[in-house]
Amino acid sequence: MTNISNDELLKLSVVYDRVLGVHVARGYARLCDLARMSRADVFDQETNPEGTQRDLSPKHAKDAYDYIITHELGFWPEIFLCVRDKKSVEVNGNYGACGELAINMKHIRRSKNICISRVDGNHRLHYADGETPGYAPVEKMVSFCLAIGLSRNQEIRLFMDINNNQRRMSTTHLDNIISRISPEEKLKREDPALYIAKQLGEDASSPLFQRVHYGSTTSPPSKLPLRALKTGITYMLSRPTRLTSLPDTDAKLKVIKNYFFALKNWVPEAWENPKEYIMLRGAGLWGICFLGAYVIDKTLGQGKFTDDAMLRLLRSGPQWDWTSNGDFKGLSGRGGAVKISDLVSKELSDEGGVSIQELYRKIMIQ
Repeated sequence: MTNISNDELLKLSVVYDRVLGVHVARGYARLCDLARMSRADVFDQETNPEGTQRDLSPKHAKDAYDYIITHELGFWPEIFLCVRDKKSVEVNGNYGACGELAINMKHIRRSKNICISRVDGNHRLHYADGETPGYAPVEKMVSFCLAIGLSRNQEIRLFMDINNNQRRMSTTHLDNIISRISPEEKLKREDPALYIAKQLGEDASSPLFQRVHYGSTTSPPSKLPLRALKTGITYMLSRPTRLTSLPDTDAKLKVIKNYFFALKNWVPEAWENPKEYIMLRGAGLWGICFLGAYVIDKTLGQGKFTDDAMLRLLRSGPQWDWTSNGDFKGLSGRGGAVKISDLVSKELSDEGGVSIQELYRKIMIQ
């Protein structure tokens, strides 16, 4: 049963044990109490880059609220919370036995930090505390599980495992979490495309610095989603070239960064007005990544890897219209990206002075 004393201490009867190595307290409490003692740590690229939770869907939260207040017979999986501030709880009991969990509500209210975070159940808890006008507190009892003693990275990993296996989270948010919790050397080795994409967005010397979107809805729509950029880099690395032969991921990163500098100087308008151009979105983004495999391979073959060398090659062909209604209108997906790359690369001339298209014409004439 739930017992509140002077609105400062919430005492809950619980069972202490382990779940797959995680120390937990399991019990029952009013939904409004669970809502008041916990907070969601919502990721925001600008204001809370260390956050764990995806953005709240007000509709999903309202549906959850309506469900519990209108159904006499219903069921929810347990709410999963995590203690971050040890001062917010007092554990009375031993693992493998029943005990009492004391929640210091006074400390939680006064703290500017999140004392108990919501790992799973944020939408069910959002309106339950009764603090939003039009939503009365929900006093119905529900089951909960409170993790104790986890590090922040361990909490993030559990959040990823739970949410990715249930209601699929944003792939960009998922990639961002993976890149944050993975040791750098491991990420370079196991997912070089993700490592390169993340570095391109975070490196102050990169042409894509602060242009990459990591999963929060507050980011401007003109930014590149991390997953889209990662996919493009994956395409760039998917064909055997001199770039893929480079033995070090950081070396690949330097060359790819130079390529994006060359693109920026080739079509600066796409950086100035990204909404009007397709170069940094959709098939256009993937198209320049496929094209990058060709351009980088050619310049590396000349013993060069600077953005100036790549820019000279890009400028050796015609000037394309990269606007939304331009030369590549109607092309979409991976197939459209390959088409864009093929159209552009066929018109480029290397230092030998002959483009593939010119060579093709000469062969066909004879």
